[in-house]
Amino acid sequence: MKKKTAARKAPAPPPAPTRNAVNTRERILAAARIRFSSQSYETVGTREIAGDAGVDAALVNRYFGGKEKLFEEVITGGFLIDEQVTTDMAALGENLVLQILEAPRKAGGFNGLSVLLRATGNPPIAAMVAERFHAEFVKPLAKRLGGRDAELRATLIASYVIGLATMRHGFDSAALAGAGRKKAATAVGEAIQACVG
Repeated sequence: MKKKTAARKAPAPPPAPTRNAVNTRERILAAARIRFSSQSYETVGTREIAGDAGVDAALVNRYFGGKEKLFEEVITGGFLIDEQVTTDMAALGENLVLQILEAPRKAGGFNGLSVLLRATGNPPIAAMVAERFHAEFVKPLAKRLGGRDAELRATLIASYVIGLATMRHGFDSAALAGAGRKKAATAVGEAIQACVG
């Protein structure tokens, strides 16, 4: 007579992953920061961003309302002056130039220079980036400068910043590295300091 074997119990299914809207939203934003910093607005797709974030593409629209609104959120806070101007105004010129000529930010985050440069070919996106850059960098700098023509002087300083950053990091100019870094800090630092007043 055959011995009865006890029926094996099927293993319990793993618990369904809990949804965490805040975490999902942050993952999408982090993926979008990387994509928009390394590619132009036109070439970035919400499906790629969703794939990088490990979520369904429909969640990008659900949380952000589409690519343009996601881009707007990505650049918000990306040009804050407090992250760029960390010294007192008396030493702003040379310190700001040295900071610009340092190695660029590590991959994996927002790269304001890259976003600025890539936006130029798309007028609506360029306007959005320009508005954000002025609101977060130029106008607060003008307020710190104070006095006559403060916004003009702040705009000139921003021009030096963008130009130097473009030559050093966008075009990888060797003349602005090594020994040239200190000379540039002195020369351009003096020009920026003249705008400080």
